[in-house]
Amino acid sequence: MARKGILSLGDAFIDFVSRTSDNNSFDRNLGGASVNVAVHVSRFAIPSFYITKLGIEEDSKFVEGEMQKEQINLDDSVRTPIKKISKVFVHLDDFGERHFHNYENETPDEVVLETDIKGQSFENKSIFYFGSGTLFHPHARAATKKAISLAKERGVLIAFDANIRLKRWNSEEECRQVIRELLPFVDVLKLSEEELYFLMEVDTVEKGMEELANFHVLFQLVTLGEKGAIGRLFEQKEKVHVPAEAVKVLDTNGSGDAFMATILYYIHERGFPNTKEEMVNYMGRANKLGAMVATKKGSLPLLFNYQTLVL
Repeated sequence: MARKGILSLGDAFIDFVSRTSDNNSFDRNLGGASVNVAVHVSRFAIPSFYITKLGIEEDSKFVEGEMQKEQINLDDSVRTPIKKISKVFVHLDDFGERHFHNYENETPDEVVLETDIKGQSFENKSIFYFGSGTLFHPHARAATKKAISLAKERGVLIAFDANIRLKRWNSEEECRQVIRELLPFVDVLKLSEEELYFLMEVDTVEKGMEELANFHVLFQLVTLGEKGAIGRLFEQKEKVHVPAEAVKVLDTNGSGDAFMATILYYIHERGFPNTKEEMVNYMGRANKLGAMVATKKGSLPLLFNYQTLVL
């Protein structure tokens, strides 16, 4: 497959992570699941493009600056004086453990609109990637559906990582219905074990994978935390389980995004795996990067030269 690049759609965040247990001073970090994937893609030396909505205030300038440092192309993003960047505050308890404290979005209706999605953004791209982070908003949902349609028209692969955050949705049923309606259009799908149970309304991985087969997703991946991951190509039916890397976990935030980005790297560079051995290699490398991220604080720690991971 030609090295055309990967286009991502989503919402950029700033993670404010407390420095001490009194939680009155914070480090400011680039955040957001779709941003994490776009950054890892770029670190793999693949052209990485990102569509989001940015403002003109200091936080937007920070986000734009950090993404430009990561060599992410923002030419197709939208800028408006109204938009304010969403914020996530992470506190430390008395034992030094991190936990989500609150989420702030001062401009919830300032999302990428259907009219913001242009066909030219999908020209000369190999993969279009998105998550569910903005699908709860009807305007963002319409924009995503248009993006999927434009990608399909141009033969661009569709990759989806659920990353479900139920607190943003009106109800569990709405979340489940919206995501299930999109699955038949997806070529590469990543779900966590819990997301598989939720979306397929089952209580075991086996039942979930049986139900998932009805959506005809070409490459299905289910992450199992410390137990590794399961993958399956739709045409082959056989499930492949790859154990996780054994590491001392410090912070799992962003590990799944690193996993997904590695899978996208391999598909971009080599196409879908053709054999069980290739699938094990893809998933094993994805597990490795996810595990390495988990040994550091934050969702985007500075790691090694990414090319050494895939040699």
